[in-house]
Amino acid sequence: MGIFGSIKGLFTFSYNTLADAPALTTEQERGLALGAVYALEAHLPINALTAEADAKTAAKVVRGPWGAVDTESARGVYQYLLGSGHRGIYQVLRPYLEEIGQATKRSEHVAIHQRATQELPEAARRHGLDPEDVLRYLNGYTRTVYYVERSLPEKLPKSIAGWDAARVVQVSRLFLDAGFIQPEEAWAAIAQAVQLARAEHASWAEFNGGFIFGRAFWQMGMAGADGEKIERDVSTFQFESERLLTREDSPWARLAW
Repeated sequence: MGIFGSIKGLFTFSYNTLADAPALTTEQERGLALGAVYALEAHLPINALTAEADAKTAAKVVRGPWGAVDTESARGVYQYLLGSGHRGIYQVLRPYLEEIGQATKRSEHVAIHQRATQELPEAARRHGLDPEDVLRYLNGYTRTVYYVERSLPEKLPKSIAGWDAARVVQVSRLFLDAGFIQPEEAWAAIAQAVQLARAEHASWAEFNGGFIFGRAFWQMGMAGADGEKIERDVSTFQFESERLLTREDSPWARLAW
């Protein structure tokens, strides 16, 4: 885009709003605001629970990453996100990641990693998690965090519930467009996401830290995770979230946490 294009974008920015969208209650607005970073990044309506996709396109989008093909499987996605999501793995790993981050010598780093590799499988089983998944996230984090951490608003936040809660809103948009669920069920799931986010975060800024780190953490656990690619993605979403945190017309500014 270039520096002049970037500067121009700061002054020409506007939210995408859906004309004649149904009026929202304050609680619905607050719930929709959980997914506002996604809305800005993809230019989705800020005032309506839709991705403005036709049913076929929306169904295709959620079939790949989520395996959702109908009402039952959509409800399974809700159960996963509201029940554990990525925050379950993160909470098991976090004490070890904190130790690794505090290590000042290479030998200390290696020793902590080796101990974590030995202890984590049993810890994973106690929490109902797949030990291989947990170890993959450990290894992905240690390989890529050097690239990513300089772009993060917060290093090792206490929770990444913001990541799981924001995704409840994003999948709800697509489930509705695909015709998998009715609005009442989507809003009920989003209300639960609000409760989840409030229980784990104390402000929109803290929520954002959980979302941004959680998104990076998710990518760290992918096979062949690329640190530089993750850093670019983090920077994109952090740019959009900064708008939400600083603009007076932002839903995060208008709505009390």
